Amino acid sequence: MANHHSKPPLILLLGRDDWQKDINLNYMLVHYIQKKGIAIAWEDPIGGPIWWLRHTLSHFFQLSEFWDKLMVRVLQILYAGVNWRYAQHLLRQFSDEQRHTVNGRCQRVASRIKELSKNYEVYVISRSSGGRVASLIADSVTLKHIICLGYPFQNPENGIEPERYTHLPELSTPFLIIQGRNDVYGGGEILRKYTFNSNTSIFLMDTDHGFNMEKQQWQILFNKMEEVLPKDQVKTSLSFDLISTTSFVSS
Repeated sequence: MANHHSKPPLILLLGRDDWQKDINLNYMLVHYIQKKGIAIAWEDPIGGPIWWLRHTLSHFFQLSEFWDKLMVRVLQILYAGVNWRYAQHLLRQFSDEQRHTVNGRCQRVASRIKELSKNYEVYVISRSSGGRVASLIADSVTLKHIICLGYPFQNPENGIEPERYTHLPELSTPFLIIQGRNDVYGGGEILRKYTFNSNTSIFLMDTDHGFNMEKQQWQILFNKMEEVLPKDQVKTSLSFDLISTTSFVSS
């Protein structure tokens, strides 16, 4: 018997640490998800407006790290001024001594997913360090599937760091890693170098960590993602980032 009370799907985007390197890639992903008619959420509850402003400004000039952080803080404070629960979220985040660590980010993302999963079936599309964070917490929350574009198996500047991959054999949440054969964080050699759970699948492409590739290759990537993402949803009149401005971490 069909389940008439199933939750609608939602895609949570988890980016890499250096967002400026992914402006064009993020645009491709957001445009793709919009066409599917699936709700989008961001790591920060106001991530949608932040992304839109960053993308718009990138057409005119490149923001320095200082001005980018200032812009984000201003938007966060403005939103906190009209949303007390978001203000509480910011206070907890700023008072957390681990907020700049992998563990601190894991805690924030886990709380975000737990809140979103109350009303949605959550899928994660991640980039680099975002995929690492998602894979570390996936089995402790409710996720349908993780997709990571360019998993950071090894930072070329830091050498071997086992904490980046030793958890992967135990990860039971379905995980699709789309990796460039020329990725400096782990290329074509990952299949023989690392061990994975049976629920993890690897798809290699002729690209690098930045996914700098032609339109035809992007279509191949999207076709692969289609294999694990939900079917296209009926589009509504809601703006694609409305979920980002109305949802927030409450725990």
